[in-house]
Amino acid sequence: MDQKKRAILACKVNDLIFEGIVKNFKTFKTEKDIVAYIGKILKKHGMTNSYPPIVANNTSVIHAKPRDKKLARGFLVLDIGAKYRGMCSDMTRTLFIGKANVREKTLYKLVKDCQSKCIKKLKIGISCKELHEYSIRLLGKYAKYFPHALGHGIGSKVHRKPRISYKSNEVVKEGIIAIEPGIYIKNNREEFGIRIEDTICIGNNIEILTKFPKKLIEV
Repeated sequence: MDQKKRAILACKVNDLIFEGIVKNFKTFKTEKDIVAYIGKILKKHGMTNSYPPIVANNTSVIHAKPRDKKLARGFLVLDIGAKYRGMCSDMTRTLFIGKANVREKTLYKLVKDCQSKCIKKLKIGISCKELHEYSIRLLGKYAKYFPHALGHGIGSKVHRKPRISYKSNEVVKEGIIAIEPGIYIKNNREEFGIRIEDTICIGNNIEILTKFPKKLIEV
């Protein structure tokens, strides 16, 4: 089975996990409850984590570790990957616990639109630096809250070349990559993160393999 077919199967399980989290959300009390559910579904489908799941409610920590803290109103970043026969998937969605206000919806849309426009710009041969710089322009005044690379290659390891960053001299080639803009804000009034990520196949066409909706879902 080739790399793309294995990636598609891993991504399908990712989508199932996100569907299940939303459907069963009221049964989860803490971030660790959600992590346990992720492990259960992966095991059911004969897969493993491609990296430790990130379940992050109201935190600006990019690679947050799951806590026993009770889930509360606000953004919930879910960064989940499945691994099938040596091939990884990588996917992030941000849910909102409770009802989002106008500003929260606006910030979410900013990240969502940035990701969508960066994916539309993808093609074989485009400079990784150019892509990242484009995302920074799209985020405007919020770009200062985007401290990491725009994306990366995916294979037997969840992070591999190319690194889609303004520091990179590489170009996008045929293969599997992730695009994941995000903003992370912490001040005296608030703390949260918003990130959206898809696993994408680069070839004659650009195909998004992770299908779960990217509209803001309130749970």
